[in-house]
Amino acid sequence: MRLQRFKCFIFLFIFSAPAMAVEQIRTVSPQSKADASHSYYIGLLNLALEKTRDKYGPFSITTNETLQQGRALVELIHNRRIDVYWAGTSIKRERQLRAINIPLLKGLLGYRQFIIDKSKLSRFSKIETLADLKLYKACQGAHWPDSDILEFAGLEVIRNPIYKNLFRQLAAGRRDYFPRGVSEGGAEVAAVQDRYPDFIWYQKLILYYPFSMYFFVSPEREDLQLRIQLGLEIALEDGTFDDFMRNHEITADLFPLSKWSKVRRISIHNPFIPDNTSFENAKYWLQTQ
Repeated sequence: MRLQRFKCFIFLFIFSAPAMAVEQIRTVSPQSKADASHSYYIGLLNLALEKTRDKYGPFSITTNETLQQGRALVELIHNRRIDVYWAGTSIKRERQLRAINIPLLKGLLGYRQFIIDKSKLSRFSKIETLADLKLYKACQGAHWPDSDILEFAGLEVIRNPIYKNLFRQLAAGRRDYFPRGVSEGGAEVAAVQDRYPDFIWYQKLILYYPFSMYFFVSPEREDLQLRIQLGLEIALEDGTFDDFMRNHEITADLFPLSKWSKVRRISIHNPFIPDNTSFENAKYWLQTQ
């Protein structure tokens, strides 16, 4: 009888104990239908959180906020509205926020090519040097580190805080080119082709600068920083990070990397990236040459 009561007690204890709380991770929604890379970063965040489920527990990712980058970073600094955000890194951002210092595109974000109007194709085919490129106007996000990098190199940049307006300005002829990461531009052109049928993704020239996209969290969220960091490290070690990158629709066309060594390249300096960034570590940074 006692044994039966004991078993009954254990049964009630197990099934009445509260389940482990689901951690709610809030982040941003796509900026527009052209924001084709959004699914890549959400997928990578999900991978990192899944790798740490046993240690940190279940989670749920919600994307119910559409925020421009400047506003998103302010909200993150104050630990409001969103919990994690992906953005190009800079010295200032790494001082203001907690950065997970694992390049989400393994350094390939610094390889930029151009969305242009097809009417400018012949002119861009003649660009060989930085001096040649300086004859044209680039459009970039108002708060993107890329804008500062291009301006530091002497390139003319006209900024706009609203992502979809960059396409409008390019179509209106007020800008000549829209530099995008090699994983971004093709999908973005395809996404807006109905509205902007004259846009092309010009891939015969690379503008390169050392650059990386990181996940960032609030200064108050060391717990989330450690969880994402651990999850990405596990994914790098077991190969699932690279598998994800090679198979995701946004990044699959980047491989084999050898094809980028044959493309004309203009390299510029990035003075805004932290000095302790280790570009030689092949675990985190892919090499195209």
